[in-house]
Amino acid sequence: MTSATQRRRRGGSLVFASLLMLAVLVASAVFAANGSFGILPRPTPTLAEIVMAATNSPTAVATATLLPSPTSSQAATNTPTIALTELILPTNTPAPGGAGLVAEAQIVVLTPASGGAGWWSSADDPSIGLNDSFLYAGVYENDAMISAARFDLSRIPRGAPILSGELQLSGLTDERLNADADGLWRVQLIPENELANLIGADFMMVYSAAAPVTLRELRTQDLARDKVNTWQLGPETLRWLEELRVNGADSVIARMTASTNGDGDTLFAWDSGLGLKTAGVPPTLLLNVGPPPATPPPLPTYAYLVATFTPVPENVLTVVALQSTATAVAETIGTYTPVPPFITPTPFPQNLATVQIAALLAGLPAVVEETPAPANEATETALAEYATAVALTTGTFTPVPTQYVTPIVILPSPLPLNAATAVARIAEATTVASAGGPTFTPLPYNAVIGEFVIATPTPQNIATAAAIALAATSNAQVYGPATPTPFHWLVITPTPEPRPTSTPTTPPLIMATDFTPTPIPTATEFIPAALPDEYKNLIFFQRGTGPGAQTYIFDPTTEQIGLITRQWIYPLARESLTRSPDGQQEVFVTRDANGVAQVHIRSVGSDRSRQLTAFGRDSYDPAWSPTGEWIAFVSSNPGNDEIYRITPDGSVVERLTNNNWEWDKHPTWSPDGSQIVFFSNRDVGRPQLWIMNANGSGQRSLLSSEYEDLYPVWTR
Repeated sequence: MTSATQRRRRGGSLVFASLLMLAVLVASAVFAANGSFGILPRPTPTLAEIVMAATNSPTAVATATLLPSPTSSQAATNTPTIALTELILPTNTPAPGGAGLVAEAQIVVLTPASGGAGWWSSADDPSIGLNDSFLYAGVYENDAMISAARFDLSRIPRGAPILSGELQLSGLTDERLNADADGLWRVQLIPENELANLIGADFMMVYSAAAPVTLRELRTQDLARDKVNTWQLGPETLRWLEELRVNGADSVIARMTASTNGDGDTLFAWDSGLGLKTAGVPPTLLLNVGPPPATPPPLPTYAYLVATFTPVPENVLTVVALQSTATAVAETIGTYTPVPPFITPTPFPQNLATVQIAALLAGLPAVVEETPAPANEATETALAEYATAVALTTGTFTPVPTQYVTPIVILPSPLPLNAATAVARIAEATTVASAGGPTFTPLPYNAVIGEFVIATPTPQNIATAAAIALAATSNAQVYGPATPTPFHWLVITPTPEPRPTSTPTTPPLIMATDFTPTPIPTATEFIPAALPDEYKNLIFFQRGTGPGAQTYIFDPTTEQIGLITRQWIYPLARESLTRSPDGQQEVFVTRDANGVAQVHIRSVGSDRSRQLTAFGRDSYDPAWSPTGEWIAFVSSNPGNDEIYRITPDGSVVERLTNNNWEWDKHPTWSPDGSQIVFFSNRDVGRPQLWIMNANGSGQRSLLSSEYEDLYPVWTR
């Protein structure tokens, strides 16, 4: 090796050594400044901390008020902070679609509005504390008390992901909280289709509404005045809320209940944020919402077969003739094809909302009611101030489409007084059309059939007018402002008949043409005292909830489904559920001395009863088997609703279903007592009909549908 080569190598080694020494010096300086190598991760803030940080910044919304910042393990302090009012604050949140993308997320803070929170009592003289400051849950004077709070979800875009969320309740009073009672407080979430509104709801409506989500349970030591209880919403609950919004739900309700071990009364109350005694800390639902999709997902649609109703027979002879015809057809050709689910066609939309939906589905320009121009400057100023208030509280109004038409009201045709008049009109129209005359012009799609409405009579004096005004003010404070007059109402004022000016001295001559024929009376449908035999060995059930619910029928032999349009059939079918086979005894539900619902048995018509169940939590939905040896019922004693069976003497109790979080309800026996049908939210998360053997074996889905099927009754 030459000396030149050696010198070059020594020079390169010196350069490398110098660079290594420089790196060590830099690393030492970093270590001295930070105490360690690397970058320490920052802790992830909670939703409440995010809202607090945003509202304390110089760009925070100026409409917030003060309230204590809650934690999950300690009571709120007296440090002034920002109230969790309904507002939306943008933050930078990683988009779900990719790690390198950053999209704008929103912290949505929701609190109940007026009429959206209150308490209910199970007392014989039930009390309702809607808009009261206290949200009671527990037992008081042996009566159960529950509460609920409604959160408006309409501000969350449909299809937007909910990244995280939490629910907060602040304690308001613990004066009646029994520290020695082993109480258990539960908060559950109820979907809109189970309980759309708290206004007008009673105790049983709120208590029995199905709640798919149950949050972490609280004990007595977890409750205190001014202490904030916080629940972090899990991934399943967040996906459930997303699905509610995709399906068009605008709200969700949180229900607060409690149960005790029988140590007497124990009652606790959270703050509703309403009323005169509130501490200003309402129930708060905080949701971290991701960016909405470019196109909102379509609302779910339901397919129906369009059919018409079978007319009710006008008399007994017609009924006999129809039955004879059906018997002859069955003996020669076969039985009639069962009627599938159907709806009756509407000749034309009867209100503006239906017209608007029909235009949307047909792809026609939107039908928008024209806003009238203000009559004076004062009205214009009032409308502007109202729009500003709405924009600051709930958001700006929905913009009017660029292409739209205004609706028109069509005067309704007068109804024929009798069948002869209706036949004459049809014959006249047919004759004109056959002769080449003009046919009826089809109505435009933006037309609404008008409805004549008698005007409200004018008060007869000042006292009556003042009483009406006072009643309207009270209703507005309790139930909200009055519903505006529908667009298609045609208000008419009846004209009083003129009084005779003179008494005729001779009776007037009455001609035969002056008589008006009496209209044919409408036939009254005969309702039997017991369920007819043709409705035996069938399963009746309810499809859907709320005012739109309908009664359907399922034939277990042919597995055919039909719609029941006569309202008296289902109540008659339910009467056999709680009666013994000989009809001499019945089972029913009433609360014991601890306020827990228990199953009792008694002779029909007797005031004396005997308690069958003795669980620490509610038992309900009893059903007596046709063989008489078992009584099926539901109990929430395991923590969720499960089905049991018990002998009439109470000596044997067996549990038939066992779930992790799912619930099973409303058992009903087959006519031979070998099987039980019930409804459950297992597998798909919505109520569906299930069936099992009498001993609980062989549990399987009976009827799988895309609807909510519940409350089955197997007739016998």
